[in-house]
Amino acid sequence: MSKKKAIIHPPFRPTYFLLHSILFLMTLLWLISLYGLVFGVALGLPAYIIIIVFLLSLLGSNINIPLFYIRSYRPIITARVVRTFFWDFIVPEVDWTEQRTLISVNLGGCIIPVILSLYLLYIMVINLGLTIIILWLIALIINSLLIYSVARPVEGVGIVTPALLPPFFTVIVSEFFIFLLPARLIFAFIYSLGTLSSLIGADLLNLRKIPRLGAPMASIGGAGIFDGVFLNGLLAVLLALF
Repeated sequence: MSKKKAIIHPPFRPTYFLLHSILFLMTLLWLISLYGLVFGVALGLPAYIIIIVFLLSLLGSNINIPLFYIRSYRPIITARVVRTFFWDFIVPEVDWTEQRTLISVNLGGCIIPVILSLYLLYIMVINLGLTIIILWLIALIINSLLIYSVARPVEGVGIVTPALLPPFFTVIVSEFFIFLLPARLIFAFIYSLGTLSSLIGADLLNLRKIPRLGAPMASIGGAGIFDGVFLNGLLAVLLALF
């Protein structure tokens, strides 16, 4: 077996460079505003952490770090790009020889938001002691099971959840616990709960379903800054703010 290396997705093809550049700039401005609101106001983090987290998440969304292989119960479906008259066509191909799926983790869509969540948990423990961890773990179990109940495996796509249900679950579950917290730590509780319960409920608890999808690779947080692990914490805080 060849040595696994971090997988870096290639940049956009020249044909679509202008369109993607415009969409990228619009998304960039929106995300900077979102980060400024959520991290700067709600979570109370300093500006340099906001900038570092945002840039690392954006750059890291193109990097998938391989973890291990699992056996696939279905033929592996891959995609081949065929260029004709400056247009790219995606041609699906079935590989009957490769019967394994690579499980990887996305740097920007999973690892960085998880590290931030653990940092916020550390801040809560410093301020409130280990008792807060017990309450947080109870909320984590409940919220993870709720998210798991709505997550669905989709062949060729991966594990999919409704966009707004996980953050809605997070806010509802948090309501039973945040009355015990000081105001400055409420959103840290919600963000860390939303991020890690999405990781557990949508991804980790559904790993056993991956072999039935026939995918060459399944990446946890693979949609980068648009993945549920990344967005659930942010959207849950936004819902709680309003």
